Order: sequence, then C-alpha cells, then structure tokens
Amino acid sequence: MELDGAERDELLLAMLGAFPSVEDLRRVVASVCHRDLEVLVPTGGPRERATGLIQRAESEGWTRELVTGMHGAHPRHARLHRFMQGYLASVQRSIPRRSLERIVGSWAEDGGADGWRRRLAAIERRVCRVEPVLGASLGTGFLVSRNVVLTNFHVIENRLLESLRVRFDHKVLPDRTLLQSGTRYAVKRCIARSSYSPADLMHPRPREATVDELDYAFLQVEGAPGEEPVEDEPRGWLELPEVEVPIILGSLALIVQHPEGQPMSVALDEFLAVNASRTRVSYRTSTSPGSSGAPCFTQDLRLAALHHSGGPRMPSATGHNEGIPTDTIRRSLSREVKALLGWE
Repeated sequence: MELDGAERDELLLAMLGAFPSVEDLRRVVASVCHRDLEVLVPTGGPRERATGLIQRAESEGWTRELVTGMHGAHPRHARLHRFMQGYLASVQRSIPRRSLERIVGSWAEDGGADGWRRRLAAIERRVCRVEPVLGASLGTGFLVSRNVVLTNFHVIENRLLESLRVRFDHKVLPDRTLLQSGTRYAVKRCIARSSYSPADLMHPRPREATVDELDYAFLQVEGAPGEEPVEDEPRGWLELPEVEVPIILGSLALIVQHPEGQPMSVALDEFLAVNASRTRVSYRTSTSPGSSGAPCFTQDLRLAALHHSGGPRMPSATGHNEGIPTDTIRRSLSREVKALLGWE
C-alpha cells in the first residue's frame, strides 16, 4: 500500500467528484489506465467501484498510474488537482516502491504502515533548507526545539549568522513547478557549535574524530516555527535521543534532505559501521553537498544521526557517506544549552 488512510479517503472523494457514475469510471479507466473496470471491480455502484479500483491499484503497484491518469483525464477538477499536487510533492514519492514495501511491511507500531507514513509526513514538516538571504541553498537542517534548528557547522562556517535563513515547507513538483515557496525564518544566534575534525579532510583518515569534533551548529531562529500550525496541527520538532539508538548494520538508513537545494527527498541505503568512539556512523546512502545537516533515521524512523558527509570530507574510496550519532551530540551539550532547548 502506497497511500495512507487519509490519502485513500481523499483520492476516493476526488475521483467521485470528477467521475460520478460507473460509466464515467469505466471510460476513464479504459482510456488512461488501459484496464477494464468490469474485470477489476465487476460489481457495485460508483463508490464501491472507485474504492475497489484504488485497492486494486495499491495491491498491484500502479497507484501512481491511476492518480496521474485520473488527473490527466480531468485536469481542471479542483479537488483532483489538489490531490495530485500533494501526492507528487510528498517526500514519500521519492522512495522506490520496492524499498518502501521492505520498510512498511515490517512496521508493526503505531498503526502499521499508515503509522509509518504519518511519522514520515511529520518529519517532512520539520526539515528545512539553510540558505543565505540571497543565493543558492547552503545545506539542510531540522528543528530540535520550538525555535532551534540543527545543521552542520561546516554549512554555516565563514557565514554571517544574520545573513542566514531557514526555509520550511518548500514544495516543488517533479517537473520543477513551484507548488509553494515555503516560510523563511531569520537566524538570530548560534547557541552551540562543534567544528568538524581535521581528519575529516584527509583520506585515508589518520585518526577518529573526537567528541569535540562533531560538526554541528544549533541555530536559534526568530519566532517559534515548531509551534506554527501546519495542516491544522503544530509543526513539532525532533528532540535528540538521550540513549544510544541501536544501529543495525545492513539495515536501511533514511536521510530526509534538500540535495543541492532541490525538492526534499529521501535517500536510503544500508548502515555500514559505527566507529569505536561513536563519533561517526557510515552508510552507503548516496547524497549531494546540499544534504549536509540532514537528519538520518533508522528504517523505523528513529533519529540516529546528523548527516555530514559531502561537506568538508574528502570522497571515500569505498563510496560511503557518514553522519554523527545524535545521542553523542546530545551528550556533548552543556546543561545550559539543554535548558535553552527545553530538554531539561
């Protein structure tokens, strides 16, 4: 199943609004999906047929074909058009179907697959671009309290803080059409930082990074974006874990990112290793320079690391990337900083 429960309900209403009779549905399914409605869903009225059609598309893996085909047949229908835009702009659509099936098929918490999708949608709202007032995006960041964004130190290095902005809810369709520009917040100050390691610039690496070389910057921004409503609920934030997040080698690592300032997407591949001092975790996940500062999650969407590879570090001969475990970052913070973040 690709859609969550709310998306299935909305798609059903949009389809019934655009194609209200069984004959309408039969005709559009034949013309745009090249399928026979009588074979797919042989009985029932418009609602029953449309419901069955969505279920068949979901179970057989042609949901995208159904959505884009329905929209192409009636592009001026407002509700169907809104659904199409939201569907294509969702970060979940950047995950290959086979990988998505692997992840959600094993998800047994908080409502199963629908719960996993809702969790990913909530994460999407909390990830932002880090950018100058003018010019290209510098990197990615994410909210860790009501008004603090975490990113890499190397993303903001040599930048005037007052010239920086963070942008949430930047939505771009796959054809590069801007759906919404998003909301920008000015950076007020940096409440905690840690430089990257000189060893990060060397290949092969002569030593491990220390706990004073974690490549992070906590940026306090104007207002309280974490409390701002998004789709009728607070945006929220991602508090760093107090205890070690288990990182299972060979399991999937998911990075929610703005690669090179492009539309938000999910990069995923396997965790490879955690170093002895737990200051770096490596994974095969492919990223771009603008991904620096993105949150990295386990496949059950537990916040595991702050992605930092692709910034100052030299390319690895093995082609892997890396991040800094978030529990290590939390342990490095003073009580005063934790109090500012609301973690004490």
